[in-house]
Amino acid sequence: FTELNKKHPALDITKLIELQSYIQKHKPDIFVLNETWLKSSILDNEIICDSDYKIFRCDRSEQSHPPDPSNPIKFKRNGGGVLIATSNALQLSSSIIDLKCKAEFLAVELLLRDGSKIVISTCYRVGTLGITNYQEKACALEKLCRKKKVKKLFLIGDFNLRFASWEENTSSSNIEQMFLDKFTALNLIQCITSPTHTKGNI
Repeated sequence: FTELNKKHPALDITKLIELQSYIQKHKPDIFVLNETWLKSSILDNEIICDSDYKIFRCDRSEQSHPPDPSNPIKFKRNGGGVLIATSNALQLSSSIIDLKCKAEFLAVELLLRDGSKIVISTCYRVGTLGITNYQEKACALEKLCRKKKVKKLFLIGDFNLRFASWEENTSSSNIEQMFLDKFTALNLIQCITSPTHTKGNI
């Protein structure tokens, strides 16, 4: 959305108009964005009208994206970022879940009228990050799966598992296989069955 290398970046007006037009036309109850490229200097109401949506963000920072000790030269200071927005028309209580996670991982809890809960979570992973980043994300997922009265947990995002075979639940990459094994252990099911990327990845 923004000029990445500037301290106080301007929003990409073309992409912003495209997003706002989509929201105005389809009026989604919830929408989730990955790789927002937002920074703290950009206000929520610059992205979308905050009278229509409650916006939760995890912008890239040294807290959410610390250098990986196993691969420090791959550190990317700019880019990344995730966002979840819930429509005020839902008239449901929504709140961020404090995961204390040193990764671009965001989770929002929706309290339903019957007292049960739904969790919407999103994650962005730079594909070159190693074991430290995996451990942070795995810990966050375990925390979410242990929450009480949660009717459903949705995980939406981009893990960059480009060597993964979802049908066989295998990958030629050790770190990717760790993610796949963790998803299986936590009974998470892949709902996407067709490529969502121009390079053909799910």
